[in-house]
Amino acid sequence: MKFVRLRMLNFMRYKDENIINFSCDDKKNVTVVLGDNTVGKTTLAQAFRWGLYGELISTQYEDAKNISILNNEVLGDMTANDYGHVEVELILENTGLNGILYNYKIIRKAMFVRKFPQLIAVQRSSTLKIYLTNTETGETIPYDNDGINGKHKGKVDELISELLPKNLSSYFLFDGERWSNEKSTKSDIKDSIYTLVGISPIREMKRHLGENGRLSVIRQLKSKITGSGEEYVKIIESIERYNQKIEVEERNIKEAGENAKSYESKASQIEQLLNSNPNIEQDQKDCEQIKKNMTVNENHMKTFYGDIVTNFSLSHTYFAAPLLEQIVDLLKEVELEGVDIPGVTDKTIDYLMQRHECLCGHKIIDNSFEAETLLKLRKLVPPAVIGARVGNYEDKIRQWNANSADLFASLLEKAKLYQLEYYDMLDNEEALGKKEKKIDNKINFAQERIKMNGYKKQACDENEKVRKSRLNIDDYRERINSLEKTKETLDEKTLTNKKLKKYIAYAEELYRLACKIYQDKEGTLLTELNEIIEKNFREMFNEQEKVAKLGQDYILRLFYKRISNTNGYSGLEATGLSEGEKIARNFAFIVSILELANKIKQDGDEIAQSLPLVLDGPFSKLSSVNTSKVASVLPDVSDQVIIFMLDKDWEPSGLQEYTDKQYMYRTVKEIEGNSSTICAAAEV
Repeated sequence: MKFVRLRMLNFMRYKDENIINFSCDDKKNVTVVLGDNTVGKTTLAQAFRWGLYGELISTQYEDAKNISILNNEVLGDMTANDYGHVEVELILENTGLNGILYNYKIIRKAMFVRKFPQLIAVQRSSTLKIYLTNTETGETIPYDNDGINGKHKGKVDELISELLPKNLSSYFLFDGERWSNEKSTKSDIKDSIYTLVGISPIREMKRHLGENGRLSVIRQLKSKITGSGEEYVKIIESIERYNQKIEVEERNIKEAGENAKSYESKASQIEQLLNSNPNIEQDQKDCEQIKKNMTVNENHMKTFYGDIVTNFSLSHTYFAAPLLEQIVDLLKEVELEGVDIPGVTDKTIDYLMQRHECLCGHKIIDNSFEAETLLKLRKLVPPAVIGARVGNYEDKIRQWNANSADLFASLLEKAKLYQLEYYDMLDNEEALGKKEKKIDNKINFAQERIKMNGYKKQACDENEKVRKSRLNIDDYRERINSLEKTKETLDEKTLTNKKLKKYIAYAEELYRLACKIYQDKEGTLLTELNEIIEKNFREMFNEQEKVAKLGQDYILRLFYKRISNTNGYSGLEATGLSEGEKIARNFAFIVSILELANKIKQDGDEIAQSLPLVLDGPFSKLSSVNTSKVASVLPDVSDQVIIFMLDKDWEPSGLQEYTDKQYMYRTVKEIEGNSSTICAAAEV
């Protein structure tokens, strides 16, 4: 399928009539429109969308609902009674299944009036027509949605949908700005891929024949077989009831199966990460144990430090004992032998002299021999406490010396223990530092293993639901078969019933064949597509660190091949992508599904579609190197490539050898106006 021509009349930025003819050559299959920003390149892409589907898309400059398709200069020249017309004509060619080449002329028109005196256009009417021409016979058949002479009413949208399905427009009408938006890459990707590679018709055939509930062909045919009697009616009702139960279980199987695949995919990604890093998880466990050991070290050091402080509160005994020993030695040098009478002090002598009577009973008279003797003795007798206290001091010093010896030993022991704990903690700190260099602390492998086991358990639960639902379906079908056999005995042997049974057998055989074809196609699709995606992403962007992959959930993601040269992580999803990376990823994806569709078609599958590729600003956020790599594969993945690009991207693209000069255009903005014009590039 190829576009032949685009003609615009007063469409948005393009005043009056502007025409672009597209290259349909098999080798030089590229058509290029060059131009600066804001001069009308994106308007050309809008013309395709409006001409085919009657709608626009929002741009980085304006929301779609605020865009007026009538040229502003035309609108400005209109008076209150004037009408303005907008027209987009697309001509394309396509070879039918019969091998005949057909031309399709699609014409969409809209009429506007001006809401005077405001500069606002109000649409009054619109029309859409297709003129289908058989190039061999020259016969042309007109179609429009209102019906021409009562024929082919409502056929236009149906024909466009057959040629260029709207849900595939994101693939053959590529908008670099819009595809950088995450959300636009996730919607209907699976259905779109199935349509592009030819699986959707088979899936629709299956659904139509036997999977559309009571509206399925097989169910409707069976419902038309008639019988008689109350028992027959009850059998019919029972069969219908079991069929409804089967529908419920089939929905449960589909939902649980999708859930199981999602959980298995998540568990598989984590398992790959764990399997590719078997030592990291143990290193993380070792780190946790080392940290616990360091906490024990710190607690022990605090305890020993507290004991040392407590012991130092008794340190006076250790430091005072030597001084007291010297004092005792000094006292001992005083001659007290024979004078220090045990129990006699100076107070004792004073007491005796006051009583004037000695202990022995003799009277003590003043100035007598006895009185003089006692007075002499009083001068010689020191206080009794000196000798006693010296003795007491000696006892205490001996005790302090003993205690101070224990104190010193205790302080020395606690200091050694404190030092050992300190050295042990230093060893632990060094071991922890070495371990942490080997691992990435951003990834908690123990937590990842818990998550993986959780996903596996959820997948197992969902698969168990599938198993139970299948057992229920088998049971319901056995009951239906039993009822069908009973019903057959009650069927009226009419010619109508016999014909219906033949139709049913034919439809059931078609359904079985469709299921087999669908299963064969679907089974290899994702694997084959991912191989092409990975190859194109690597070759187009010379990517060494990341790989693009489409998951079971049909969401396109980037994964690291490795995170660094030291740890060897693989299978970890890359997040926080730049705008350029998003476009690169999606570009590789689009090129890949088009390549797959072409491959399937070349292998003889006539259902698969070959679509032209219309690109609006695809290289604007890519480097010159990546622009060259991407552009080099475009002519091979699509039969026709139409590109609207900036001048700066033309030379790096290297598309000169695929582009005939007559299919090179430039969009030029008028100097005195706000409109643009399409010119041959050689004329500018």
